[in-house]
Amino acid sequence: MALQALLVTINKLHTLHRSLLEISRLKTHHLKANDMDSLQKQLLAEKKHVQATAQLEQLRIKQTEIWAAAAGIPVPATVTELLQTITDESAAKQLESELIGLTEAVTELKTQEALNQQLLEQSMQFVQISLDMLAPSISSLNYGTPSQHEQRPQNRSLFDSKA
Repeated sequence: MALQALLVTINKLHTLHRSLLEISRLKTHHLKANDMDSLQKQLLAEKKHVQATAQLEQLRIKQTEIWAAAAGIPVPATVTELLQTITDESAAKQLESELIGLTEAVTELKTQEALNQQLLEQSMQFVQISLDMLAPSISSLNYGTPSQHEQRPQNRSLFDSKA
């Protein structure tokens, strides 16, 4: 029974990560289209998904501990250890396929978010270059600082008293 609850939780985690991947792809589309309003909506949806994922992950940890205690084994530290301790073959295969799907979704999500990060960095660089072109700095307004030869000598006054 505890193993079935764990399987349901992992399935929900897999579904949430797939949904997060779709949100990430939409964010990429909105970044490319420069649609900031839609991007803002996607960021809010992403925040809700991340909170739900964190809650499900906590539930998964508790369910793993409950299952391990019921089976009389130490709490497995990794998924591989978890799969090795399951005696029911069909449950183990089902759990393994869900875990593989979850791992693939997380990997795709990381790749997509790396792309979004690169797009944001390039956008920020473009904005900075545009701002620099529109508002040049004070030093670039002058052609250069006068050299020492062109400056008036400091010890000579404007009034020549010997005349």
